Amino acid sequence: MTYIQTAFTGGTGARPITAFSRQIARALEARLADAPAEVERKAVFAIVKRAAPALGIGIGALQTLEHLIGYTHADDWKAGRSPIAWPSNLTLAEVAGKTVSAIKARLRQLRALGLILARDSGHGRRTGRRDENGAISAAFGVDLSPLRIRFEELRQLADAYSAQSRLFKEGRQEIARVRRIVSQAVAQAADMRLTGSHWLDLQLAIDRVAAEAAKASSARDSDPFQDALGRLSEVEQLVATTIDRYMFPENNGGSGSKNEPSIHIQTRPHSIKDVQATRNCSSDPNGPAHIAADLPASPSNSRFDARPAELMEMFPTAAMYVGARRPAWSDIHRAASRLRNDLGIRIGVYVDALDKLGPDAAAVAIMITAERHSRAEIRLTPGAYFAGMIGKAKRDELDLAKSLWGFRTERIAAH
Repeated sequence: MTYIQTAFTGGTGARPITAFSRQIARALEARLADAPAEVERKAVFAIVKRAAPALGIGIGALQTLEHLIGYTHADDWKAGRSPIAWPSNLTLAEVAGKTVSAIKARLRQLRALGLILARDSGHGRRTGRRDENGAISAAFGVDLSPLRIRFEELRQLADAYSAQSRLFKEGRQEIARVRRIVSQAVAQAADMRLTGSHWLDLQLAIDRVAAEAAKASSARDSDPFQDALGRLSEVEQLVATTIDRYMFPENNGGSGSKNEPSIHIQTRPHSIKDVQATRNCSSDPNGPAHIAADLPASPSNSRFDARPAELMEMFPTAAMYVGARRPAWSDIHRAASRLRNDLGIRIGVYVDALDKLGPDAAAVAIMITAERHSRAEIRLTPGAYFAGMIGKAKRDELDLAKSLWGFRTERIAAH
């Protein structure tokens, strides 16, 4: 018989049904052989307290149970003995600062959950005595033996409840992480003046997963909660696909992409990103376009000027992904997006890069990662290396201009 599923529905003041009490007692007696030889008195309440949320014990009932355990001796919890406490309801009420009716209701809940038994005397009073060694020689009152008999069951229940709580907590954190990725991707699209229902679909996708997880968590149902978490990877993949398809498509000439052939970077330390880009767009009949590039400040106060064609010479690994004979910045962005996938860079980290650095600097960071990986200069993985770069960017320590100067110097020396 499982007592943790027994609901407490009675009013206050009444004695438990005799048949029900006997049923509990018989079930517990059948488990005596499997009960631990002895348990520590302090450990008993600690276990019950941990299992309380799963058992459905009210705070008041838990308090009274602690008081009852306090009336027992450590030796009462040894094998062959019965931990019985015999304080009156009036005494328990005074200790708890409650009414006698409230104490009766608490005891009735504890009995209904199979945590205590009533050992009544003929006149219905609680009484007991101990011998010269402190052992109980006779007692009528509240029998706490069920706690010793069910100790291992309660421990497993507490462990399972704690594990489930960790699952829910970690799951909510994971949902928050993916929600942040979606929010950053949508914000980046808005910043680039990109429109379309596909960006709204990202928000709807994470909202559906979050709603399913919240419903399962509220019902304390692990299986549907884990099913919802399993769909988070689909949401992340949807973000990656949407970015690749709609943020840097082949025909992305008028929705935030930059097709001009050159970029001018001027950075200053300890300042907000301050970069000016000057690009000559062959498709623009009005001549050069002046677009501000969102690039990080250089801690070394470095300045770097480069054209996409020169970047392709500096980064031959990335050049294989570009293909265009006269690459524009939109070609660089698309190549970086494809490189991200092949390098194993998580979409969340890539979205962080777009959010912190912008498409230009994010693309440069990916090209640097790809080149160092091809040279076997990365100890861990390309994804970890790139994540480290973005971590530096968040601390305003990333110096892309200095790195670009290093690659340019190598190229010149090689020629």
